[in-house]
Amino acid sequence: MNQGLLKCTCAAVLATLLGWGLYVGRPVLVPIAFGIIATYVVFGLANLLLRIPWLGARLRAGLRDAIAATLMLFTVYLSVDLLLSDKDRLIAVAPKYEATLLVLLTKFAALLHIETEASWTAIRRDLLASVNMQAIITAMLSSASSLLAATIVVLLYATFFLIEHAKYRRKLVNFAEGSTRIVSVIDEINSKIGVYLAMKALLGAILGIVSWICMRLVGLEFAELWAVLIGLLNFIPYAGSWISVAVPTLLAALQFGQWNEALVLFISLTLANFVVGHLLDPWLMGGSLNLSPAVILISLAVWSSIWGIAGAFLAVPITVGVIIAFSAFESTRRFAVLLTNDG
Repeated sequence: MNQGLLKCTCAAVLATLLGWGLYVGRPVLVPIAFGIIATYVVFGLANLLLRIPWLGARLRAGLRDAIAATLMLFTVYLSVDLLLSDKDRLIAVAPKYEATLLVLLTKFAALLHIETEASWTAIRRDLLASVNMQAIITAMLSSASSLLAATIVVLLYATFFLIEHAKYRRKLVNFAEGSTRIVSVIDEINSKIGVYLAMKALLGAILGIVSWICMRLVGLEFAELWAVLIGLLNFIPYAGSWISVAVPTLLAALQFGQWNEALVLFISLTLANFVVGHLLDPWLMGGSLNLSPAVILISLAVWSSIWGIAGAFLAVPITVGVIIAFSAFESTRRFAVLLTNDG
């Protein structure tokens, strides 16, 4: 049998079994993956603290880790507190948004000169029967409650990973039988992944703050909550930016009943996403990762199909980790080159 065909067949079977295992084990593997990501973010933030002039070098490693972990816990607490505090208000304003939606649909129908058509009443009735804003928001908040429980599990995993980190490193040294080459490569991989994720978290925080300012200036309700969600959506390339602009714009239209404020918010949020995504991101990252857009879209499609929304958040971090790991070894460096944009 042809050796090339045999290798391709074995690779296809192995990929199928791996995908099936990841899909079946997603209730267990997704929280673990997020816990690992959170651990990398903490260590990445600690490395960024080391770069602070004068002060960074004076901070001990344990103190830097503690500060980074505290910042992350505070961010999680703030996000959860915003969600829980706005829960009743979100349900209360749902009928108002639904009435505004009817007004906007009527104005749109008048613009197209179909408001006098006999079918318009039936279309409006059927559409509003299928779009129940209060039911949609209630379902979203129910999902948020399960998300809160998952967040607690992720934090527990991250806590144990942080505690066991030093032990795992000693075990790795023993496993490598004192080989400094393997240990240094692993340390380099961990450092690069951590800095990348910390930078993305920092950029998400900057984008969230700028978006909050834009939403507050136009008077959008729940601006703090949407700002937190926009910061999280920064981890999802392309689709995250679209959602972070489209959803607040639609909510502004529903709140104010006209498109003036919504248009201003659309332009300002688009500008904020452009500056962060196309100016700050390349400047801070230094173009070191240089991911191919096709690879990003494929990874989003694959991991979203396996792990759903969680896979969309984890797709790029996992892909970045694979590329960094591949680039660290001579035998797999050619695969890393294939996954990058410029090779």
